Amino acid sequence: MSKAIESTYNEDVDPAKTYERKVSPNVNFYQSVRASKAEGTRKHVRDEVLLPHTGDAYFVKAGQVIRFEQRPSLHNHRTQIIDVHFVTPNLEQWGDHLNTSAVNGLNQRLYSAVWSQSGFMEKMVTLVEDEFPYEKLQDESWSHIFFAAHCCPEWLNMCYGKEGNVNSCQENFIHAFGRIPAIANIENIVERRAVIKQFADRNDINMFQPNKFSQDEQGITRCMLAPSPGVEDGVGCEFYAEKDQYIVVSNCPYADQALPYPEAKPNPVYVSIFDTGIKPEVGHLGDIGGWEEDIYARIATKDNSIK
Repeated sequence: MSKAIESTYNEDVDPAKTYERKVSPNVNFYQSVRASKAEGTRKHVRDEVLLPHTGDAYFVKAGQVIRFEQRPSLHNHRTQIIDVHFVTPNLEQWGDHLNTSAVNGLNQRLYSAVWSQSGFMEKMVTLVEDEFPYEKLQDESWSHIFFAAHCCPEWLNMCYGKEGNVNSCQENFIHAFGRIPAIANIENIVERRAVIKQFADRNDINMFQPNKFSQDEQGITRCMLAPSPGVEDGVGCEFYAEKDQYIVVSNCPYADQALPYPEAKPNPVYVSIFDTGIKPEVGHLGDIGGWEEDIYARIATKDNSIK
């Protein structure tokens, strides 16, 4: 006779809840990072402008903050959606959807982190400023930052045919990743393009893109996207760099997603980098390095063919 097993939800045995608790941020530390802005102690490093239909890679040092700012009145009064990747200069670590969504969820809010991939699982960046006017969204179940996909030529051709052949975030990311020195210096063009595509294909952070995850009538969780509301000049979001990295950005060709793709006219995004003078914390998860050798050793006891 089989024993009845309790199958109702229990937060104490929910792995996702356990992960979430283990990586809860040190709020006092990030408040000190934010205070460097409020108190005027951080130092301005440089400004950049990300033009429509382009991508770029900005080198940001550990302890610096990168700010993405909207200035709609200078252009067409629309908010500009942007997509953001994170990768170390040696290409060894990158912002990983698997680890980030497992411990932080699909949406980002203040003090949410982006984590690198398995084998490292270290913080890449932490969101330390979010000035988006949430009150302009439909309700509290909507967000504007999420870790998900970006538009690509296949999608645009599917929806608009030849009329959609302008560019996509995929093209912008190809442009941007190709500017990172470790990639640009790959002499073999086939190899270089393969590396670029490997990085451009990954999911990324979408910002200023209202979104909501909910279940449809079949119980399938789907993402809903809404046009971005108009924001005031100077509204921005900031990420604190937990390590030296390139922050790779696409100026989304959907603009504010209020018009069909062929009609959209993107705005520039204004980028600023500041040095907080505050070194990142280390060892967010403790020392877990070197586990790959242990795993292969265990597998070898089960399958000699992999020796």
